[in-house]
Amino acid sequence: MDRSTFSELRRRIGYPQAAVPAERNWYALDPGYAPVEYTARSAPALAPETGTGGGGGDPQEAWRRAVALSQAPVLFRDPGSGRPLNPAGPTGIRGHGRLRSLGPNPTGDAVAVFGTGQRALVLLVVRRDTGQPAFPGGFSEPLAAGGFEHPLQTALRELWEETGVIVRGGTARLLHRGVAAGSLRNTDNAWIENSAFVFRLPPGPCGPPAARAADDARAVRWTPLAEALAAPGRDLMSETHAANLERLAGVLRADPS
Repeated sequence: MDRSTFSELRRRIGYPQAAVPAERNWYALDPGYAPVEYTARSAPALAPETGTGGGGGDPQEAWRRAVALSQAPVLFRDPGSGRPLNPAGPTGIRGHGRLRSLGPNPTGDAVAVFGTGQRALVLLVVRRDTGQPAFPGGFSEPLAAGGFEHPLQTALRELWEETGVIVRGGTARLLHRGVAAGSLRNTDNAWIENSAFVFRLPPGPCGPPAARAADDARAVRWTPLAEALAAPGRDLMSETHAANLERLAGVLRADPS
């Protein structure tokens, strides 16, 4: 996705206009870098940890939380504000953005597959907010006892909420986990850390399970893998979803059964 398209899609979800850095590298930061401060009114209110250890404004708490929860091998800290810095590099925007917490925000995605090899069908939704093709997925829910639901549970729940598909058989495997570089919602201080799971649904005489769009999905469709990999749809995907689509193709080439 080019920088102008990224900026436009980010604007659609409520983010302010801000230059997207050419280099996503804290070590190669332009001396004149001046990110726009943005925290949606709803963001701190959504943070279940606000005031109780999750970065609802306290940089020290946000840093401790980031160290405890992040999957990133290395974390950086803003020497001025004390806030954690996005491991994927600068974004042009600082603060919460529209994310619950400073630091990592865990998500789970469901990569549902029907069929075998390169003729497989993959379940994709069209996001209601940006119109992007995407895998069903969303944010992990906080638990009353602390922490978050397991990303696998998140993926299964979001698959059902967005498409009505319930996984009752087949196999599941972790496809990828890590910082969702290039996410529209990321800021310099708050970022998504995603876990994507492949669900290979068992074959049946009636074809793939029926799917219907709901919740955050405007539309849903079982899409041939080759079509999903082609432009222009793939070019509109988030960087993480596009990369996971390529990873899926690799998995199916290696194990077509």
